[in-house]
Amino acid sequence: ATVECEMVWDTTDTGFGAIKDAFLGNDVIGLQVLDDATGTGEGLQADFMITNFSRNEALEEAITVSVSAKVTYSASAPTWLE
Repeated sequence: ATVECEMVWDTTDTGFGAIKDAFLGNDVIGLQVLDDATGTGEGLQADFMITNFSRNEALEEAITVSVSAKVTYSASAPTWLE
């Protein structure tokens, strides 16, 4: 599975920092991709590699980053949370 999303460039956000660090360090990161922002939704839980972390600088809007994450091999098999 591949997950693609956009994030606001916010160096004070711990989630942003963890994803950026995983990309720059070529490290595995555990993510939950859920259909509910409260963390109680349904979706994929797996270890991912961040394969793209591209900064987008619009002239009038906030700076964003495009993120692509791909499920990778690890000791923890991907699971579907319900």
